[in-house]
Amino acid sequence: MTLPIRYSIRILLLNQANELLLMCANDPKTTTVDGKSSGKYWFTIGGEIEKGESLEEAAKRELFEETGLSPEAVTFGPIVWHGDFHLILYGKKTHLKQKFIVARTKETTVTLNHLTEEEKSIIQELEWFSLDKMRQSQDVIYPIDLPDYLPEIIAGNYPTESLEIDLAKEPEL
Repeated sequence: MTLPIRYSIRILLLNQANELLLMCANDPKTTTVDGKSSGKYWFTIGGEIEKGESLEEAAKRELFEETGLSPEAVTFGPIVWHGDFHLILYGKKTHLKQKFIVARTKETTVTLNHLTEEEKSIIQELEWFSLDKMRQSQDVIYPIDLPDYLPEIIAGNYPTESLEIDLAKEPEL
């Protein structure tokens, strides 16, 4: 059986303090393939690339939906990472293929007022995370190795080609 594939753009939105904006969700219908749920978890903003959308168009749309920030408030950089994994998403086994784009902003005030109806039921909050805060957090943050991948991006050392990162790694629950 062929799994549905969901192509997504994830946004590594950094503020002037080099903090990364993460979303918090708690969706019992989103689990590992073997049915494990981490409960509350944090992840980068972004989402599905809609039919006919470019990566940049999807990033700008998701940015506004999930933060309320206009594209003019953000400077987009390159696609720096990509990866794929399997997940039970909204109750269906799905193959996710994700690309991560760097973005910088001077704004720190964000809002969840523009979420889709589906997102409103699972997204709980937005928060800026420093590297130290990510490393010290007891909550699950995806990708699991994000604090290891991020320092080069914060330093502005972008790869010349998108690097494949491990998105399949699961938390130790």
